[in-house]
Amino acid sequence: MPTALPALLALALSQAQAGTPSPAAAGVPPAAAAAPPAAGPVVEDQGNQIPVRRYLIERIEVRGLSQTRLEALRRHLLVEEGEILDPERVLLSRLSLLQLGWFSRVDTHVERGSERGKVVVVFEVVERNTLVLTDLVLGSTKPQPLYGGLGLSQQNFLGEGLGLSGGLVYGGTPEGRARYSFHAGFFAPDLALPRLRLVAGVSGLFLRGEEFACPDPECSAFEGNYGAAPRILYERAGGEVLLGVRPGPFERLSGAYRLERIHATSIGVPLGAGPVVQDGWSDLAALTGSYEVETRDDFFYPTEGFHATGQVTFASRLVGGDYEFSRYLLQLDTAYDLARLPIRFQAALGAVQGDAPFFERFYPADYSYFAIGPALGRAGELNFSTDSRYDAFLAMGGLEWGIPLWTREDSPWHRAYLAVGLRAVWSSATLGGGRTDFSKTPLSADLALRLDTIIGTFNLSLGYALDNAL
Repeated sequence: MPTALPALLALALSQAQAGTPSPAAAGVPPAAAAAPPAAGPVVEDQGNQIPVRRYLIERIEVRGLSQTRLEALRRHLLVEEGEILDPERVLLSRLSLLQLGWFSRVDTHVERGSERGKVVVVFEVVERNTLVLTDLVLGSTKPQPLYGGLGLSQQNFLGEGLGLSGGLVYGGTPEGRARYSFHAGFFAPDLALPRLRLVAGVSGLFLRGEEFACPDPECSAFEGNYGAAPRILYERAGGEVLLGVRPGPFERLSGAYRLERIHATSIGVPLGAGPVVQDGWSDLAALTGSYEVETRDDFFYPTEGFHATGQVTFASRLVGGDYEFSRYLLQLDTAYDLARLPIRFQAALGAVQGDAPFFERFYPADYSYFAIGPALGRAGELNFSTDSRYDAFLAMGGLEWGIPLWTREDSPWHRAYLAVGLRAVWSSATLGGGRTDFSKTPLSADLALRLDTIIGTFNLSLGYALDNAL
């Protein structure tokens, strides 16, 4: 008997890039939008006795690959050859591919199979450069007039979907001692085993830093002679090994073990003052459990979905360290679709219990657009400001309005949008304590131009410029 289902099915599977109207929205009749596959067998739905047509996936084709290996891409598809066609799982497969950052565009549609009731599912992709800049830091403070850093990431190493990353931040100190931070990592986001999907990673860090320990955050008694201020010199070297599973296509559940060797030297610091860290040599050993959900439809300007993470860290002598503490952190970042407006919501909630070293606590300026005062967001975990107050509790909430400016696939400047944001940050030195006045107001705002280019994404932030000036 005649039915419109095949045409509607093909229309549902014909997806353009995010933000592109469907043929139906453009006024194209469904029959003209896509040629339907041959009619499949009629299957009776026992729940409501409504006959429906089912189609068998005869073949899956991927078009447009030149750098990515087909096997690496197929690991992220939620459909397989020989299955009954499920339009929702095809669309979720497209979303999964877009999230990888390997492609600037992913389209999908169905074509007729070799015989009645069979279809070919086609994914057409446009690859993008996956060796990108992830961090570009340039800043200035009173004790350190100039510092900078650079980060690089390869998101699709050897076309196998493996991730490599590295970064360096460098700056001096008032007494001429170099400060620097280097980190590197390897990550396998999807290791396919029989009936099991694993994630694995390893990372390393070497850091040489300095924290002021003045009686006031401005170190006002030492202005012009910061080299004479009380301070803590420290070095950190260590790494982390991570292993986890993917309970669902957009979920990760992982555990990690981290071990660091730390050396700290106090210079002119009164007993019990300054950031918390053990003098001399010490070890930090910690177990971390993480759960992550990522359903956003784009890494640059998402218009659907959300990203949420929950993390618990437990450090103890029982696992080989010298520190006893626990750390909890929840984070949420939605797409630009709050209340059907191009607004996204961001939130963070964290707490630390025990004798955690200062770098395991929360530095509130890291979560604010800017701070009115000496505090400045850290770079590569290095604090170049005079404010060395690290807190045991942090809460952040913010809204950001995104205004798309252009999309040009054939240009090195692929996409751009303007972001207008407002954030509130509340932190305290102890759980249940009063607010740390790292800024004269818990509120901060930002106006930023964000660019997605052939060499990476960039954030030109007025808030960051103000943070260096205030």
